[in-house]
Amino acid sequence: MSQQHVLVIGGTGMLAGVSRYLAKEGCIVSVIGRTILKLDQLIEDCPPHSIYPIQADYNTNEIFTKVIDAIKNRGPFSVIVSWTPNYQTLERICELNEQENTFRLIHVKGSRRYFDDEEIRIPLNCNYEKVFLGFVMEAGNTRWLTHEEIADGVIQQMLAPIEDRIVGQLHPYSQRPS
Repeated sequence: MSQQHVLVIGGTGMLAGVSRYLAKEGCIVSVIGRTILKLDQLIEDCPPHSIYPIQADYNTNEIFTKVIDAIKNRGPFSVIVSWTPNYQTLERICELNEQENTFRLIHVKGSRRYFDDEEIRIPLNCNYEKVFLGFVMEAGNTRWLTHEEIADGVIQQMLAPIEDRIVGQLHPYSQRPS
């Protein structure tokens, strides 16, 4: 994956492990996060000149200008990893990533989206992959996935793509943690 330009949306929270992994693998990683403190911490945790912070809220229009700047400065994204429930923003970012080559969109989604999801429009040159986040059942109790388990599942998807990856379990749905 070395020298690929990868965009990680939500890459300072539960996907921070994905951002760190990509940086250590030699990728150029543009990371969208809302807080400069978390972006600065991520930069400190990674090799020099591997993380390019984009401080923005993915629910505002300023994100598009900053994504365009990232593409102009570092080239189109070969992979987009996204944890955002805002499908319109994600669709627009994919449109902005105009290129001749095929790129991947790894869309990380909560468990509810597995059962009831809305459509997303993606460009023809985009390989669309979904990672659904479930829960863990241990000794009769359930818990949500840790950030590390989520990051590991997304990294597995990057290394061995399948159409719909489930991290943890989704059934029985009634046993989800509250």
